[in-house]
Amino acid sequence: MALQTITNIKIGEIRITNFNKLEVFQTIHDHHTFSFEVRQDLLVEEFKSVMPFSQKLYGEKISIEIKPIDGLEDLIIGADPKDYIMQFYGIVTEVKLQKSRIKDIEETIVIKGKSTTIVLENGPECNSFTNMSLSDIVRKVKSGCDIDMDVRPFYLENLPYTVQYNESNFSFLNRLAKRNGHWLYYNGRTTIFGSPGGVGGQPKLIYGINMQDFDYTIKLLPAQFKIIENDNNDGEYRTDETLRYRKEADGFHQNFLNRSNEVFNKETIIQLNQTPVGGSGRQSSEEYAKNKMRAVLSSLVEMKASSEVPGITVGNEVRVLGVDMQLESSYRVTQITHICDDGGGYENHFTAVNFNGSVFSPETDPDLVPHCKSQTAIVTANADPDGLSCIQVQMPWQAAKGETTPYIPLIQKYGGDARGSHIIPEIGDTVFVDFQGNNAELPIVLGTMTSRKEKSGYSTPNNDIKAIMHSRSGNRIINDDATGDITIESQKGETIAVIHGDGNIRFKAPKNIELEAGDDIVMKAGRNIKIDAKEDIEVDAGNNINQDAGNNIGIIAQGDINEFGDNKTENITENYKRSSHESTQFADEVKIFSTQENMLLESSQKTVEINSAEKSNLF
Repeated sequence: MALQTITNIKIGEIRITNFNKLEVFQTIHDHHTFSFEVRQDLLVEEFKSVMPFSQKLYGEKISIEIKPIDGLEDLIIGADPKDYIMQFYGIVTEVKLQKSRIKDIEETIVIKGKSTTIVLENGPECNSFTNMSLSDIVRKVKSGCDIDMDVRPFYLENLPYTVQYNESNFSFLNRLAKRNGHWLYYNGRTTIFGSPGGVGGQPKLIYGINMQDFDYTIKLLPAQFKIIENDNNDGEYRTDETLRYRKEADGFHQNFLNRSNEVFNKETIIQLNQTPVGGSGRQSSEEYAKNKMRAVLSSLVEMKASSEVPGITVGNEVRVLGVDMQLESSYRVTQITHICDDGGGYENHFTAVNFNGSVFSPETDPDLVPHCKSQTAIVTANADPDGLSCIQVQMPWQAAKGETTPYIPLIQKYGGDARGSHIIPEIGDTVFVDFQGNNAELPIVLGTMTSRKEKSGYSTPNNDIKAIMHSRSGNRIINDDATGDITIESQKGETIAVIHGDGNIRFKAPKNIELEAGDDIVMKAGRNIKIDAKEDIEVDAGNNINQDAGNNIGIIAQGDINEFGDNKTENITENYKRSSHESTQFADEVKIFSTQENMLLESSQKTVEINSAEKSNLF
């Protein structure tokens, strides 16, 4: 039997006293809706256009209050009168004018609208949040919106990197709440993010008195999952299991969970890809496993009922009595539809859950990650404090907000442990960013890009020039397929080395060239070796210097030739000739032997003199 009520509806300054088919639908994690009909002649004078009045309603704030009629003799209402008052505030979003002879509909104005949460539906938006708490993120997103919001998250750790990508503010906050196991709902007056409850009382519902229908449903669901999560920073993977968190909801849920595990008795593996840049694989796997179990527990049990108590509020609890003794308990409302007819008859139909004191959302879903397609970005920093060769980039939508990514991975031909090629893009370079698993919170740089603003300078009609390496300072290695040359140049444009395609190699330095070897330096030439110096050539050996020629050795000096040493031995197999303008030899003792033939001392023009300070012997 419907409760007899008085309903007050006010749109702006206009009071609606006569209406039909009032329905207010309230649910968690979504906008609330309302609709009702009003005869046109009750609001618009005869022969007047309805359009000015309709435009006056459109976009206005509305208040709806439903309460029992005065003097209603009901002991339950008298005990808790506040539980029998329903209050709702919203915004008129749609006004429809209808009439039909076929359907026998007289001129009627249908007024529809939504909860004030609709102001967060501002259209697609992009934001990024680095190392911020849920509270800080929510407050930043809702800033500038005309909405009363109570932010009270129970997860207090900072989130490493959170992305809102082409989502309305409401869609983003809703996804953020569900992913982290938090509630997001409107209680008719205030929007709640985090823990539920806090407004209103706990209406008492007695079956057969003020509650006429009661359904209690239990379900079987698989719950045994092993979670594997990659950790790009550590180069490892982390594991966790959902059954570790089975106590997130106690009571009957444990019995239902046990039964589900008997049926679905095989543990399955879930491979994640959710650790945001700057995050921890261990923490990600733990939070995912916990929220995955919460999602299972919240779906095991559901209660539905209908009553005549207008004060039942989404997010708050009701006390159910007069049903099965084991089911008499407190239930938290997740959805309710208020229905009121033109005669004042009121009833509602609602859905509720019982988590035995746990505060996680029954719509928890840890798989709700933001999706993003690959795009370009500008490098803003490249001095990775962790030494992992990561870079910080700014995508165009971040530049508009003054935001950047944290340090994100860079794909390059370097395997770590001193293997491969290691080149980090410079600040200001344009890079191409992709996303692991299309997850906007897992950006990864695939490489650099050129544009008309940043040309490579190596483009040729036949694609002949390949810059193997070109550094910021100007050092570069170039491969020219047209000539076959490989050129190494310094930062000042000086050619250091050229490996010519015709087989020649040329080294050139504006200053010095040094060759140093721990052991040997071996030089081999098929024909000639030529050394040319504008000044001096010095050869220094710690031990011996050996010269060997298959034919001749020629030494020519424009000045002096000086030889110094302990001993000197000259062995000539054939003839030994010396020629000079004047030849002088000094020694403490001089010996000249002819071992087989004669010795001839001859002066072609002058005298041969033999002088001795003592005696001279001639034999």
